[in-house]
Amino acid sequence: MKPKHPFAVRILASACLVAIPFAWAGSAAPAPIVGAPGQPDRADLTLENLFGTGWDEPWSKRPHPDGAPDMTLLRVQSNLLLYSLRTDTFFERTTSANRDRQIQFVNQLFEFSPNRRLMLGAFGNFEWMDGRTRPDREGGGYGALARLQLIDLKDASYAFNLRAAAPNEGIGERQTVTSFALAGWHDLTPLGLHRIGLYWHLQEETWIGPTPAGGRRNDLTYDLTLAKTWTSPTSRLENFTTFVEAFSKTDLDGPNRGHAVVTLTPGFRFNLHHHHVIMTGVDLPVTAPRPFEQILRVTYIYSF
Repeated sequence: MKPKHPFAVRILASACLVAIPFAWAGSAAPAPIVGAPGQPDRADLTLENLFGTGWDEPWSKRPHPDGAPDMTLLRVQSNLLLYSLRTDTFFERTTSANRDRQIQFVNQLFEFSPNRRLMLGAFGNFEWMDGRTRPDREGGGYGALARLQLIDLKDASYAFNLRAAAPNEGIGERQTVTSFALAGWHDLTPLGLHRIGLYWHLQEETWIGPTPAGGRRNDLTYDLTLAKTWTSPTSRLENFTTFVEAFSKTDLDGPNRGHAVVTLTPGFRFNLHHHHVIMTGVDLPVTAPRPFEQILRVTYIYSF
């Protein structure tokens, strides 16, 4: 069954459904943050004080008014804690060899940080697959994640991520996907690269459940991203940022063991009224054979 509405309409509808309940809140003054005028700075989070600092302190984001802001992007795993509601959508234009003509996807993620060390999250998603040589398919899935803040300094941040996603049986999935990742960020401003941030992650994914004999059960993903912020946190388009993400996935077993797919994702993001984030980008494969022609991504985030 094909989607009843065009993809662009669903993107707009999803964003509006999330944004409308919080529209009035976005016009209010933002909550106090660490290091804001009149607010005392808090201790840095390090591995040395992992078990003694941050667990009994309420979360608030560290500001970076003169450097590169630490932020979430499209594909690289996040390295910072958040308190947000995030909507991710994508439209995949497949190659002519694919059994599906196009794939459309929407995901809703809620993230909550009870303190400066730990973040918990839950998500639900829905996917539509427009068949080319097989029937159309559609279905939903869900999952949960957790993030541990290992290090939080003025110009660097590291986090450990755990994630589990139940299979989307509507599109034929039968395996639960679990993953763990180490993610980081560095502000390169002290090196003379004004308001440029370096992001990276290393992640292993594991498929749990029935697998054909010799099928893939594990892969490795890694990402290296550079982001340049052009505007200030107080401009009309707050922290307008352009970025390029280099993402790769390598099969660790299965029939294509050692095969890697590499993509580049150029994009941009900005904030509105402190709380609202708009972000978009396009995945472009750079290795052959191409797994797809391109993937358009659009993300909306409401930050509490």
